[in-house]
Amino acid sequence: MKSNRAKLALIIPALLLSLSAFAADMGIEFHPAKVKDISDRSYEPAVIRLLDNAKESIVMSMYLIKPNVSGPVCLLVRDLEEALGRGVSVEIYLNTRPTHGFRPDDIITPPLQSLINKGAKIYKFTPHVRLHDKLIIVDSRYVVDGSMNWSVAAIKSNYESAVLIDSPELAKDKLIRIRNFPLEGHEKKGEGRPDRPESLAALPEGATIDVSNELLNNRAYFAAMLKAQADRDMNTYFLLLSELTRTGEKEFFVSLENLAVTLGVSPEWSDTDMRRQMIRTLKSLQDKYNLIDVNFNYGKDAWVELKNLPGETFKVSGDFFDPKNLISMSQPAKFVFLIKSLLESEGKSIELFSLPELARRFGISKDSLRKGLKELRQNSR
Repeated sequence: MKSNRAKLALIIPALLLSLSAFAADMGIEFHPAKVKDISDRSYEPAVIRLLDNAKESIVMSMYLIKPNVSGPVCLLVRDLEEALGRGVSVEIYLNTRPTHGFRPDDIITPPLQSLINKGAKIYKFTPHVRLHDKLIIVDSRYVVDGSMNWSVAAIKSNYESAVLIDSPELAKDKLIRIRNFPLEGHEKKGEGRPDRPESLAALPEGATIDVSNELLNNRAYFAAMLKAQADRDMNTYFLLLSELTRTGEKEFFVSLENLAVTLGVSPEWSDTDMRRQMIRTLKSLQDKYNLIDVNFNYGKDAWVELKNLPGETFKVSGDFFDPKNLISMSQPAKFVFLIKSLLESEGKSIELFSLPELARRFGISKDSLRKGLKELRQNSR
């Protein structure tokens, strides 16, 4: 017995270290949390208490909600009605694939229609893929997750696993994921399944983007990327600036696979390889260049916040940020294009400066300047 205990004492720390290394490699974060088991018959009273005490919001994504004329599911739906009456917002995301005797047009049952009439927002998941969640998030803090559908059999008879988790950080991750679900009626026609990677949305025609002078003047940013030949890091940051302009928000969600496709990653790569590349790139922008803060959602998606940089900005045409343009231009040409735009914002022409002067000010080599200038001149013909 003592020998077995000694072995466990050695094995468990090793397993924990391996798990931590795996999580770090995949961009997964472990959040602090209080966790309570509410499996089987503990589920119903725990969820009733949670819904009855909701103060601000209830968000659900469910594979199946099947209220009968009476019974436990109707009581839970009634708790949602009461929450709406207290001013609590209610959002429900529903699976639309036919299942358990439902036709697609049957999922909005009379009790759910009653919730809609009282102000709840109910969204239908795209029918192209199955939503298999059994998830509830209350007040952006409490998360209920497990195998429990809202059906009489699940709540009263089946053996079902479920946990109640008190973790605002986890709740945020779950909400990010839910609010970026592909929904029915929002699919792009004729372009394949909506769950496959696609390019990020383009900027409106004629858009301009404010670029911080600091990115060029401070050698820790673009000059460092150029020296390290970190073209993907630079292009990714350009795309994030583009998303900031498009969304109007400094914090936003981005799909790692969509980001990879936008950057021209080979379609032959697996989705996992795409995600790993983007995780490394975004972590480089965070840890090496200190330009963003990023949180990853199960290694698939990222919630990005662009950091404020000191000093003034200059405007750059949105055409520069077109992914095709970014991919086709060399890194020196992109840097020189930005130098040219910055100097023009100061009322100066790049032609007035010698290569040594530009090299000293912006911290890049004369060879890079020559290459960038030559490429821009050739492209302007």
